Amino acid sequence: MTGATDVEARPTGRPWTRALSLMAAGGVSLLLLLYPYALHGVPNGRVHAGLPLLMLGAAGLFAHGLGFAARTGPARLVLHPALAWLLFGAGAAVIAGGG
Repeated sequence: MTGATDVEARPTGRPWTRALSLMAAGGVSLLLLLYPYALHGVPNGRVHAGLPLLMLGAAGLFAHGLGFAARTGPARLVLHPALAWLLFGAGAAVIAGGG
């Protein structure tokens, strides 16, 4: 059987970049899970604008950190580590007040 799904998908990045992605996503996720009041002093508008971006980025970083490699073009684009870091950073910047 031949097709787009027969392409061998290998994890992207070096092991240390995947470890960094996993630590960043895990750290933020654990912080918000174990101490949900961490964002208590941040205005609601910034939290509601930045948190979805931050968590979408964290989801992509988890996928990269765990070694997931998408096989199809659209999935590779959505789960690319550069996009995940961009979303993660943009969400953190909005929450911090820089966006």
